[in-house]
Amino acid sequence: MELTKQTDFALRALMYLATQPSGKRSFTQEISQAYDIPLNHLTKIVHKLSKLGYITTYRGRNGGIELASPADTIIIRKVIEDFEPNLSPTNCQVCGVKSCCLQHHFNIAVQAFMQSLSNTTIADVICYP
Repeated sequence: MELTKQTDFALRALMYLATQPSGKRSFTQEISQAYDIPLNHLTKIVHKLSKLGYITTYRGRNGGIELASPADTIIIRKVIEDFEPNLSPTNCQVCGVKSCCLQHHFNIAVQAFMQSLSNTTIADVICYP
């Protein structure tokens, strides 16, 4: 299963914000440059992260963005569920084989993957040198 770029970029934005000193607000441009993410695309993702309550945005002279809650409370599974339009690794609608159980086994694998991320937080996936 491959995550969409939107999900990947959302996780990276959260990780970037988690590495910032407490109280420091960052800018979307900083994250865009740090991870080589197109600014227009990241702006939409930041807006969605804000609407979902993962980050807080501030306008004006002292503006910027920051995590809305501590990194050790942001669950990776939840972020993936909020950003992935479809967690199915295949489209069995086009197959046509009536006795195929492949989709069932793929669903079990996806459930195991998601379960493995149920207790993993943004703080857990940041590697400090």
